[in-house]
Amino acid sequence: MENRNISRLIAWVLVAAMPLWFGSCKKGSDDTVTPTTSSVQGSWKISGYKIDPGVDFSGTGQKSNDLLAYFKSLPNGIGNDIADCLTSTTITFNANGKITGTPGAKCTASTDMNPVEDNSTWKLDGNKLTITSGSDVSTYDTVISGNTLKMSENQLEDYDGDGKEETYTVTLELTKV
Repeated sequence: MENRNISRLIAWVLVAAMPLWFGSCKKGSDDTVTPTTSSVQGSWKISGYKIDPGVDFSGTGQKSNDLLAYFKSLPNGIGNDIADCLTSTTITFNANGKITGTPGAKCTASTDMNPVEDNSTWKLDGNKLTITSGSDVSTYDTVISGNTLKMSENQLEDYDGDGKEETYTVTLELTKV
């Protein structure tokens, strides 16, 4: 009889401890890696366009970090066209250091927003990705996680319209195709 009570006690202790036991287990490390030239090379499509801190673009008191969602909220459907064009455009980082952009099938003459100019180049130094288009040079903090490439850049802008420029981090998220 005493054995049975001890067995029950041990069983209840194990049942009670399971959440703590499994909760303390570390999940496998994420697959974020330091980008390499070969991991950046290839074709990508825009899957996200974020801003931090969020901005109340529409003046409703609601701040948003998602620029693609903001574009889609614009009146007369033009925002959907812009978002669809951006997310259907292919950006290719070529092995020769050239970068090209191919407007997607969803781009029209009024929404052709190819984010890459002709004769643009790219170079990776550590996690810094530099894109040069003519005399314009932009350097992005770059992270690769699985098939996602995130390029972030700090910008000094007056997005909230208060007459003062603030620092925003703008992140372009790309998915490998």
